Amino acid sequence: MTMKLIRKKAPNGTVRHLTSNQEDAIKNFYGLKKIQSSQERELAKSILREMRKDELWLQCCCVTDDNPALSSANLRKGTLYLSSFGNSHDLKCPMYRIFKGDDDTTQAGTQKKSGSKKIDYTNFLPIDESGATLTNQVKKVSLSKDRTRRKSRPRIARLLLTLISDARINALNPINPLPKKKSMEWIDILRKSAEKKYFVQNRPLSDIVLFNPLMNKKQQDSLMQNLESSDSIWPEGKARIFYQIFMSSSVTRESVKFSWGPGKEKTFNPVRGVSINGESQDGIRPPYWVILSFIRSTDNSIICSEGYAHALYKFTCPIPVDSKLERDTLKRIEEVAIKLNEIKSHLSLVKPLFDIEVEVDGVKGFVLPDFIVQATMVSGRKHIVVVETMGYLSDEYCERKTKQHKGMNMLGTLVKDPPNWPIKLKEDFLEHLYGIITRL
Repeated sequence: MTMKLIRKKAPNGTVRHLTSNQEDAIKNFYGLKKIQSSQERELAKSILREMRKDELWLQCCCVTDDNPALSSANLRKGTLYLSSFGNSHDLKCPMYRIFKGDDDTTQAGTQKKSGSKKIDYTNFLPIDESGATLTNQVKKVSLSKDRTRRKSRPRIARLLLTLISDARINALNPINPLPKKKSMEWIDILRKSAEKKYFVQNRPLSDIVLFNPLMNKKQQDSLMQNLESSDSIWPEGKARIFYQIFMSSSVTRESVKFSWGPGKEKTFNPVRGVSINGESQDGIRPPYWVILSFIRSTDNSIICSEGYAHALYKFTCPIPVDSKLERDTLKRIEEVAIKLNEIKSHLSLVKPLFDIEVEVDGVKGFVLPDFIVQATMVSGRKHIVVVETMGYLSDEYCERKTKQHKGMNMLGTLVKDPPNWPIKLKEDFLEHLYGIITRL
């Protein structure tokens, strides 16, 4: 077998195999760093130019399983270079390299620091800025050079997701049959969970995290006056603020609508806008979990300060999801669960909302898989399967995702949807996952 070029946007089709001279040139120039001649140097460079121009990946022949070692032609500061991703090259391959971690990434590709941690209910409120002083000094901000790092979630998002996680709304046991509770039943589960948590001594979280978006201005002002009262128990140095949580099928970057019947709706327009998980546009994948914050403005009125929305699977089963593709994956996992029920086995599932610490080659780091599935077989044996929804084919996305897969394998058997992404995109995930589970 020889190295071959495959097309990024249609990777099932091989563009062409390299000639022996071209393969030798690539391995000598980029692998062994040993140049035989100027002609060989130009031959190797011509391959990279072709990859860049025609949007191709280079697939090495050193690994013969369904997860080959891939490389892309990247451009940085006017210089073309070969960047490996996917499976590691074979140890004997001239292209083999030990991954060099950057400031935020370990050598195994996991994150050194968690970008998504659960909220500490006793220390999550924003600082009270009413007494802040002014300065004319300008502080320099250094930007990260890590192109693959996930963005950290805002405080308001972590509050919502921590509540969902603590209430176990991100888990299904068993997956089949799916729960069919009404929206308000799920909201009530969150409310009861908030009543058992405390943000300061003797004050339950439910005092400031509310589930009644229909509060009028008078009720909002009354609540804020209670929070601002000198007799009110409150964390020192923290702003007076309260939140509302609900589900919505209409979210944009500027507004959120709460509906409770035909023609009955209330619109919120947060001053600082609405951040939508994983979306740069208006909400294009409803329905959503929504959390809004409310503060007292400079004109003494109560305003909606900011909002955060996170897509959910469906109103009757509101597990948070990060994309429409994740919804599709979850649907197929449900279908696998139905098939396993026929052989007296069942699946349970958790959608991780926060980074999980793993250890790879003696180095600790963090990963955040899409789903963790536990299969309980009729024999009583249990298996853990980590499911990753693979959504895109950009070099940056492939680089970030594949670097983390080694760490995810520490949690269980890794299965991708599509199974052999990014090489085969049309293989049936349902049959593949069913086969993996029944063979384990």
